[in-house]
Amino acid sequence: MKRLVTMAMLKMCGEAILLTIFAGIVIGIIGYLNKWDSSLLYSNAFFIAGCLVIIAGTSSRLAAGQEWQSFQRLHAESFRDMSAGERANFIVNASSPVRLVILGLLSGILLILISVLVY
Repeated sequence: MKRLVTMAMLKMCGEAILLTIFAGIVIGIIGYLNKWDSSLLYSNAFFIAGCLVIIAGTSSRLAAGQEWQSFQRLHAESFRDMSAGERANFIVNASSPVRLVILGLLSGILLILISVLVY
């Protein structure tokens, strides 16, 4: 059990690092094209990107809560043999946005730390 949790945590951290690297490359390209000459501009860009990634991750949780109303009215053939509680558990497990929240928070924190280091 500990190995599965450790592997999941390492995979999540790896995804956060990859997302941070991708955001850094995009910021670098935008800075190069706009001919930014000070570290303050890059620092601000990394900070804004970090805030936007955190907001995107947390808003995915809010959006999943809003979709619950439409899932309650759903009567599909695959749900025919399930009780209401089993359907709810299946839907929660299938569309859990907790992964996106954690990914957004980790990537956002890394981008904000990079903005502090760049400044």
